Amino acid sequence: MIDNKKRKIFKSISYRMLGTLSISTISYMVTGDIKSSGLIGVIHMFTNMIIYVLHDFLWERISWGKSKGMFIQMTGLSGSGKSTIANKAKIELEKQGYKVEVIDGDYYREHLCKDLGFSKKDRNENIKRLGFVGNVLAKNGIISIMSAINPYEEIRAELRKFGEHIKTVYIKADISVLSQRDPKGLYKRATLPDDDPNKLKNFTGISDVFDSPLVCDLTIETDKSSEEESVKKLVKYIVDNT
Repeated sequence: MIDNKKRKIFKSISYRMLGTLSISTISYMVTGDIKSSGLIGVIHMFTNMIIYVLHDFLWERISWGKSKGMFIQMTGLSGSGKSTIANKAKIELEKQGYKVEVIDGDYYREHLCKDLGFSKKDRNENIKRLGFVGNVLAKNGIISIMSAINPYEEIRAELRKFGEHIKTVYIKADISVLSQRDPKGLYKRATLPDDDPNKLKNFTGISDVFDSPLVCDLTIETDKSSEEESVKKLVKYIVDNT
């Protein structure tokens, strides 16, 4: 349960009253003068209030130790390693005290975007919805990593308009390597004859367009780097830029 505003105010008041009572009691035990003890208690209360406000004011202006939110919009072909890198980076960043959320394209398609298909219009709408979620999280100090194919440059550019906290990370791998990996058999299905009922249509990189990013903050080549190296590159980039 989360305290509402009134509860927080009353808790603060009760805490301060207990502090005043305690210092007044100690003062009376030392001095034996009830008027002086009460005066010391009141002075102590107002002094602490001023110190607290000034202390908080100064710390709000010190950037050391503070992290800002960031929205990473990944882009890359199916099987390039986006989800694996995002989830493993999340684990490493949380160890360092960051708040991280992975916006997995497959998961959100089952829930937030289950009404969408795979036409260009629907793909664009899918990324816009994921981008909206990621941007809201980032504005609230969370590192949000969108793991989705995100194939069209026009939509990536649209998301970047949210602000400088939007970063584009290209998870790059040659399609010949991805076709060989093909753990889900998607590339194999995408290259089946048109009359085969198992053929995957509108498959990015085969029967649908993938725009290589024109603007990119970080490129991770997973056909040249190990999984561990790829995760380290993303973690380092995020830490260096928050």
